[in-house]
Amino acid sequence: MKKETIAYLVVVIGLVITSMVALMSGVDFLTPLDLWRAINGNNADAVNTILNFRAPRWIASLICGGMLAAAGALSQSVFSNSLADPTILGVTSGGDLLILLGGLFLPTFPMRNLILAFIGGGLALWLLINKQTLRTPYKLIIVGVALNLTFVGLKQLFTQGISTGIVTGFNGITWPKVLTLLVIGCIGLFVALLLAPWANYLKLPDQQLASVGVPATLIRLSLLTLVVVLSAGVTTAVSTIPFIGIIVPSIGRKLVGHDYQTLIPFSILGGAWLLLIVDTVGRLVVLPSEISAATIMTIIGGPFLVFLVQRRGFNGTKAS
Repeated sequence: MKKETIAYLVVVIGLVITSMVALMSGVDFLTPLDLWRAINGNNADAVNTILNFRAPRWIASLICGGMLAAAGALSQSVFSNSLADPTILGVTSGGDLLILLGGLFLPTFPMRNLILAFIGGGLALWLLINKQTLRTPYKLIIVGVALNLTFVGLKQLFTQGISTGIVTGFNGITWPKVLTLLVIGCIGLFVALLLAPWANYLKLPDQQLASVGVPATLIRLSLLTLVVVLSAGVTTAVSTIPFIGIIVPSIGRKLVGHDYQTLIPFSILGGAWLLLIVDTVGRLVVLPSEISAATIMTIIGGPFLVFLVQRRGFNGTKAS
């Protein structure tokens, strides 16, 4: 059996097992028999617990993990940089900041937060991208981190002593948010799978692509737009969750190779599994309280990023 097939099989089996644990676990633990009865509608209390509390969170963590991992893989393709990720580059924190400002100063209108998150993410990329950052991997990351910290600092400034009422994380996520997330996520991830061959084109120099009639600039803009859409969808629903887009594609390259037609679907599944694990662990370690997925991912992702940089060096960050 090929290594790629084994990798996919492990992730799918892991998803199924972790999903069962996520639906059974919480303040009120459900046995596998309770879960089976709830599926058949024979346990009203279990049905209520799963449908109103655990299922929305389960679905949201799966779709958000897939979206963040796919956005990370696409970012790395566009920038030819294996450290590129919407959270590190300030895309998600830019969206977060505009959502906050919109909540403070703008009236409510349909899809307000999604539109603001998209504008904020696009603004971050506009501030980030220039010839210097595109040519030099470490400059891209340094400028991205600076942008991210600036947006985070501005958010803290505007929220000083203020209760915004904005819910972050998966705790308390509602079905309307989940349904919006599903629509954006399913469309965005489907487009990501369709555009995977475009990501492969960007492995070649622009001059070589131009010589065969492939519009490199159009490809980059299209993929970056998709990155912002995926990131904005997650930011709107659960705020910023870091490092998924770095960890999963990096592991994916070791397991399934560098072909984006294989890497992107693996990243979607792997990202869904990783975020589901993280959210489930966060719910269980300090019952009846919890640790947010963003906090756990920061603890995991920081050392992983240090390891990645130390292992490859600043000049070895090119994503092939």
